[in-house]
Amino acid sequence: MGGNETSELPIINLSDKNLKPDTELWISTRDSVREAMEHHGWFVAEYNRFPTELHQSILDAAKELLDLPPEVKLKNENHKAGHGYITMISDGNPVHEGLGIDQVNDIQQCRRFSRLMWPNHHDNDHFCETVHAYGKMQAELEQLVIRMLFESYNLERHAEKHISGSRYLLRLLKYRRLPNGEPNRKFISHTDKSFISILHQNNINGLMLKSEKYDVWYPFKPSPTRFAVIAGDAIMAWSNDRIKACYHKVEMESVEVRYSFGFFSFQQGMISTPEEMVDKDHPLAYKPFHHDGLLDFYETLEVHLKAHRTMTKVYCGIQQAYDP
Repeated sequence: MGGNETSELPIINLSDKNLKPDTELWISTRDSVREAMEHHGWFVAEYNRFPTELHQSILDAAKELLDLPPEVKLKNENHKAGHGYITMISDGNPVHEGLGIDQVNDIQQCRRFSRLMWPNHHDNDHFCETVHAYGKMQAELEQLVIRMLFESYNLERHAEKHISGSRYLLRLLKYRRLPNGEPNRKFISHTDKSFISILHQNNINGLMLKSEKYDVWYPFKPSPTRFAVIAGDAIMAWSNDRIKACYHKVEMESVEVRYSFGFFSFQQGMISTPEEMVDKDHPLAYKPFHHDGLLDFYETLEVHLKAHRTMTKVYCGIQQAYDP
């Protein structure tokens, strides 16, 4: 399969108003979600169940936040890997920046973040309301995917407990070309440590997704209603390697700034592989683990292993040997 054979790309419509449990449409869509995640590690969701102005509102909020002075953005500290302020510098100029709002589905956490960034202003309600509404919309999409995946494995009885134990992180991200005008390819291929990641963005190309089945990289073609739904390391362990964590990267060529919104789900408790996921073709590959423990372990690793999904095997795999 070549990179230009877009007819086979996993693009799934999750917007249909008739998409309800126990219907034929639900069952066929559910099976498509599972197939895409098992074959590719990701799929593109067409999703428009949100106010049309929310896409522009979150873009404006990202610009407002990321235009703050560096000393303000540095206040976004978080000991969890990938949760606080991160920047990449090239020739003295930032070519990538990102800030994280943990527990974005909690309006109080959004207010706390806003006060941290704008301590002398009392009119940051709009930013707060925007990121909270956006996080809520993303959580609804993530939970729809979770319900479909769990049901496809006959594990729907566990779905609500999983959802109630989820913690959501929203990261607002900014990418630039290199200062010398050359394309920015410094963002190495990596997997996320999340359970599920959902990536959304403005109209500037750059995101590349690798298909597990075909070993081919595909460019994500953005639109306001398109979301890249990506398998993280945690769902790889939960599924006993039936779903592999997706490798992805950014290759930034445009002279315009690329803004991206990363929505990441994490489990607050223990993650265990359900016994239904274990059989003679899929022997148990992972021990139960705490998701935050995986994030802590990530912080201890060298860069080459951080980017590789084998770090999860090292952390909680039954077989400790790995070959990066």
